Amino acid sequence: MKTLELINTPEAQLVPQLRQMKIKELERHADKLLAKFGADYAPILAAVTRAIPDLNKEVGDVFGRLQTLIGEQVSCDDSAESRELLRRVAVIMMLIIQRQFQKIHEGR
Repeated sequence: MKTLELINTPEAQLVPQLRQMKIKELERHADKLLAKFGADYAPILAAVTRAIPDLNKEVGDVFGRLQTLIGEQVSCDDSAESRELLRRVAVIMMLIIQRQFQKIHEGR
């Protein structure tokens, strides 16, 4: 799947495709989406990873807080398109972190 397809695919069709992607492909998409905001992938992934323990302690919309955290790291406007891209970046980053966590604990 190309990143442009990822942006334009409806959520109901996108979720099963994201679940099938390998970490490297997810990272490539996250990198390209963040580049649209003029941001680098690695520092944002590090910030999200460091924030997860604090996010787990919070009550309420944890995913919304994650989107806010990513939004604070990138330069974007408050348009619907930017919010949708941030949402997709947040989902992809959570999948990456989840897969990396599983990989570590499964001993691969």
